[in-house]
Amino acid sequence: MKLTIQTNAAELIAKFPELTKQIKFATAVALTKTATKVKQALPAALDATFDRPTPFTKQGTYLVKATRDNLVAEVGFKDIQSHYLHLQAEGGTQEPGPAGIRLPGNIQLNAFGNIPKGLITKLKEAAQNGTLAPAIVRRLGVKGSRRKGAAPIQLFYGIPQGKGWEKAPMGIWRRVPGVAGGPGKLIPVIVFSDKPSQYKERLDLEKIAEPIFRDNFDKEFEDALLNALATAK
Repeated sequence: MKLTIQTNAAELIAKFPELTKQIKFATAVALTKTATKVKQALPAALDATFDRPTPFTKQGTYLVKATRDNLVAEVGFKDIQSHYLHLQAEGGTQEPGPAGIRLPGNIQLNAFGNIPKGLITKLKEAAQNGTLAPAIVRRLGVKGSRRKGAAPIQLFYGIPQGKGWEKAPMGIWRRVPGVAGGPGKLIPVIVFSDKPSQYKERLDLEKIAEPIFRDNFDKEFEDALLNALATAK
């Protein structure tokens, strides 16, 4: 996912062919400096657009500098970040993969509002062997000082069966026993939806870059051209 910044230096070169070298140099410098400002603005733009974007996301940008032989500067997000940001920038449909789309339920997320790395594997293991580490218990929102004699925490990994669960997705669920012998219930911890997710365009890269280009390029070009003319041999 990238944004390309370029300008039509050919018109200036056509008017002043004797200054071709200096115009190309000044254009490359101005493009690169302007693109650098765009790159520097992206983390703040992510903060303004999303709820608590992670440092990994905000640091996942790159810059390709312009040169005299290629008067194009490029700013974008690296492949890993682009993989999950492109729908935010372009809109569209996310189709569920073989494991479905992970949707958190009754689970404590990390400081950035995401499912902590490795937690799903630990929850699946806990559902299989019944062993719940204290860290997992805390993620389930269950207090460490539980009432003496309370039923042990039980997790279930799979698709719930029975009346009322015909459309239930695959997931990790917490079994909650009923009170005084009454019917229990299942609380979703994390479900793996098999339905596509729709995204609207939220991150407008051109809207971020356009005012930066407008406010900076001409001045950067003028300064670079004056410097090139002053040092020309």
